[in-house]
Amino acid sequence: MNKKIKVAVIGGGIAGLALTTQLVKAQHLDVHLYESAAQFSEIGAGISFGANAVKAIHLLGLGKEYESIADKVKAPYTDIWFQWRNGYTDEYLSASVAPKVGQSSVHRADFLDTLIPLVPLSNVHFNKRVQHIDATADQAKITFMDGQEVEYDYVIGCDGIHSVVRNHVLDSHQLPRVTPQFSGTWAYRGIIKFKDFQQAIKELANDPELFDVPQMFLGKDKHILTFPIRQGEEINIVAFKSDRTQTVLPENTPWTKSVSKKEMLEDFADWSDSCQALLNLIEAPTLWALHEIQPLETYKNKTNNVIVIGDAAHAMLPHQGAGAGQGLEDALILANLLANPQLTRETIKLVSGIYEEVRLERAVKVQHTSHESGEIYELYSPLYPSFEEIGAHLAHRFDWLWQHSLEQDIETATTSLQKELQQKIRMAG
Repeated sequence: MNKKIKVAVIGGGIAGLALTTQLVKAQHLDVHLYESAAQFSEIGAGISFGANAVKAIHLLGLGKEYESIADKVKAPYTDIWFQWRNGYTDEYLSASVAPKVGQSSVHRADFLDTLIPLVPLSNVHFNKRVQHIDATADQAKITFMDGQEVEYDYVIGCDGIHSVVRNHVLDSHQLPRVTPQFSGTWAYRGIIKFKDFQQAIKELANDPELFDVPQMFLGKDKHILTFPIRQGEEINIVAFKSDRTQTVLPENTPWTKSVSKKEMLEDFADWSDSCQALLNLIEAPTLWALHEIQPLETYKNKTNNVIVIGDAAHAMLPHQGAGAGQGLEDALILANLLANPQLTRETIKLVSGIYEEVRLERAVKVQHTSHESGEIYELYSPLYPSFEEIGAHLAHRFDWLWQHSLEQDIETATTSLQKELQQKIRMAG
């Protein structure tokens, strides 16, 4: 009789795939990953990881794969996450510094490509979109859109902002479902050649740090960020515009669409010549509607055998570069909990409460502060009404996020689980 614990991971994005790379190593687990698409793929472009996310990647044992593709800013700017500037004048305000990490970034697709070979294809099932989940105290049954039904001892929902697994978790507690909320912010995205931007800034005789260092240009209801990807050959650009009175999208409005360069340039017509030159290099911009979800009360279902992680649990705005990092922190804690070889089909449910206890409060704080950061960047926060006050605040705003001890979180989680397992054994004996 197969006594392995059957674990299903729903969703093959960064959090789900990173977690699965670790779970497939465990001899006591039979792990299967279900992905709704026909293959692993990442939409979007560049992704920036804070120092905490880079630490999580290394603690997951994925440092070698990550560092082989990650971009770091060249000396003497290596420790800088972003420089903060007045978007109308390029005036330098301050910089956020993350020692030994700075701005660590990759193209999303490149990062995913390094993880895919670490999961055997026999453990992966594509074209599997979840319709609904039913759970009893003993099993969780997953029904897919194609009619297939499978049963697992434990289900981990990494199925993103539109999570079906989240619906089950909330339904099980008779809590109202949470749906994505439009923030009122749209983001123009594009990738340009580093050499092209370098040339444009030199022709303007502007500060060379504008192209050598990741930048965040700030202004009223708008901001622009730049950081390097693909070994510094390209620059990822996101230009945000917000109307916080318009937070409901008309029905059937696409979240992503192609737009003209002219429309984008008109939105930033009163910005500095450096910003104009930067945006002018984006030949085919896309426009993204930014959504978030309200913080959840719980990440686990009533029977403790279905949980959510990543965007399914805490989809947030991108203004701290922290969304993917929180998913990686989730994966790190879960990987360490599920690695315990003493777990059984019955006791694996203990993992859920410990995971929630370690992760929920921190992830909710990151959700809140990500939203607040966008308001600060765009001169919308009454706490920091001037560029000078914003610059002073942003210099150290993210220290608590980056300097958090993930090692302590792992120790807290694994010690709690070991105590609960020993108590179960004593009660059974």
